[in-house]
Amino acid sequence: MGIINPLKYFMSKKVGLALGSGGARGLSHISVIRYIENMGIPIHKIAGSSIGAIVGASYACGTIEKLKNDALSITRKELFSIFDLTFPTSGLLKGDGLIRFLEKYIPKDALLEDLPVELSVLATDYYSGRSVIFNKGPVLDAVRASISIPGVFVPVPYRKTYLVDGGVANPLPVETVKMMGADLTIAVNLHPGLKTSGFDRFLGALMDRKGFNLYSDDRYFAGEAPSMNVVNVNDSPAYAYKDGMSSGSEHWFSEKKKEGVDAPNIFEIMLQSIDIMEIANTRNILVHNRPTVLIEPELLNIGTLDFDSIYRIITEGYRACSKVCRKLNRRVKVWF
Repeated sequence: MGIINPLKYFMSKKVGLALGSGGARGLSHISVIRYIENMGIPIHKIAGSSIGAIVGASYACGTIEKLKNDALSITRKELFSIFDLTFPTSGLLKGDGLIRFLEKYIPKDALLEDLPVELSVLATDYYSGRSVIFNKGPVLDAVRASISIPGVFVPVPYRKTYLVDGGVANPLPVETVKMMGADLTIAVNLHPGLKTSGFDRFLGALMDRKGFNLYSDDRYFAGEAPSMNVVNVNDSPAYAYKDGMSSGSEHWFSEKKKEGVDAPNIFEIMLQSIDIMEIANTRNILVHNRPTVLIEPELLNIGTLDFDSIYRIITEGYRACSKVCRKLNRRVKVWF
């Protein structure tokens, strides 16, 4: 009579990877995947929003190493050729140039249902605000919908609606990968906080504009929630921070420019607003859907379109994994 292995049941556990949205920062997903592979942890299922969909699709198509090498060697001129400006009706960029670029890593005829790794790609229904999850059909079409950053890329028509960036409704698809049947989940959060530092220089250069620093440095979005008091201003309730920030409306609406601070340009306002929204959504997601292991690359000074900082981005992906290596070993690798 053979020896019964009591762990046989647990050995069938499936690992799911939730790859969050975050523009250029999402190239850190590449190093996260490589780190996990080098640990001997299998990846059975992937759910990706926006840049997470690109990296997830590249991994499932077996071209992630080529994507990494090309990203590290790409020139600024090549980057400009990818982003094709159009008359700004519903977006600044048509996205055709980006699709031609992605065809080097995602074959035109690749179907989601045929991939060796189960992949779900998330987009957002423009009218309803709900997530649209693609798990069948052309991979490239699903990815194009998932990366439609509002105001930047023209949205994708779909049935009787339009699709925009997957990160708008779900910037960290932990719940999606659990719904796919993952028992153990590893999530990569690209929105652990918000720090302004002249971001999106690439888009500013593309549009031949100078980038401006935003002056807000709210500790809540930098990862620390400031305590608040309720005070009265002219018998009207208002909130004021304990650290002495003015609660009067004149502080916020004064026409006088803050000393030594430039006003943000239109592109910074647009992309920073999206980041703020995604941070808030991500915090809510993590309250209700905690992953088995959470990986958070520290890329606060990298903007959505800072594709000229790729080496730093990829390096930070490895560093973030090393910080949670013990958790990966204790909570995930132990089952394999």
